Amino acid sequence: MNSLKKLIKWAIYIAVIVLLCNLMGALGKLGNFPTITLPSEPVPGLAIGDFKITNTLIATLIADALLILFAVVATRKVRKGSPDADVPRGSQNLFEILMDLLYGLSANVAGKQAKRIFPIMATIFLFVLFANWMELIPGMESIGVLEPAHGEIKGYAPRELIPGVLYTIDNGQSVPHKAQPEGEAPTGEGEHAAEGEVCQSCAITAFVRTATSDINTTLALALVTMVLVQYFGARALGLRYFSKFINIPALRKGGMGYMLFIVGFLELISEISRILSFTFRLLGNIFAGGVLLFVMTSLIPFIVPVPFYILEVFVGFIQALVFSMLALVFINMAMTSHDEHAAEHH
Repeated sequence: MNSLKKLIKWAIYIAVIVLLCNLMGALGKLGNFPTITLPSEPVPGLAIGDFKITNTLIATLIADALLILFAVVATRKVRKGSPDADVPRGSQNLFEILMDLLYGLSANVAGKQAKRIFPIMATIFLFVLFANWMELIPGMESIGVLEPAHGEIKGYAPRELIPGVLYTIDNGQSVPHKAQPEGEAPTGEGEHAAEGEVCQSCAITAFVRTATSDINTTLALALVTMVLVQYFGARALGLRYFSKFINIPALRKGGMGYMLFIVGFLELISEISRILSFTFRLLGNIFAGGVLLFVMTSLIPFIVPVPFYILEVFVGFIQALVFSMLALVFINMAMTSHDEHAAEHH
């Protein structure tokens, strides 16, 4: 009961922060509705050789840094052996509530295997949570570089905020791309406007964009999770773990053995489909949430979007929990042999 009260208190704190984020975020997005694209965009001027640094990669690094900072601050009293560590406050209190919640879920699902799986599950949850909640930061996905629109990207007229220094786009004035003479590259495709010159048909490339709104991030998380599933399964059961995919011994039994062999291929298809499910569930929810916030803050910038910000707090939390819980369930299933499953049913 005490933990529930603390969790409610932190939920109120988060709601207040969300309100402030809405007010500040509205100022950044007011009259500034950039073109929304599904792929991440390379940030102009940021590259290491031929490797272009994208705005979602920057967001991933920021999420990592914030998570590490949170963990260090929350556990500093424990690491130093401070007498105050027994009475957790502030970030330590929140950290312990989260860890108790996650470990309780792990123990209920995985039983004796919980201690082995919990570190992986908790790490996935915390990273995805921090990455998801970054879309609530003021200026996220709306502050960036003004560039010439090209290709299928819709261009807008530039609007000067501070003469010669700060510009935005006028989302009420669409401007078609400038026609180019035959044989020349269109403006913005391989060429930037001359130094000091402002584009006429403009789009914004954001400096930072929510990491989990990029399919590369969600696919990478899905692949890492499913590789860990196979690793823990093989470690717990040895080479016989892979017999659930290619069941050669079943062929020797004939009859139902042939059916078991075919079922193995269905298991393999199921493993691959889990990668797709992991990838697109997280991507779809977070990308759609970002679009929703942009639309609402552009239509009615102040106060009205607050419920949607609060909704995205819960969506970000639930998606992180669902992703980590599925990872926990799949790893636990991989570590349990079919014989053990049958024994449990009997």
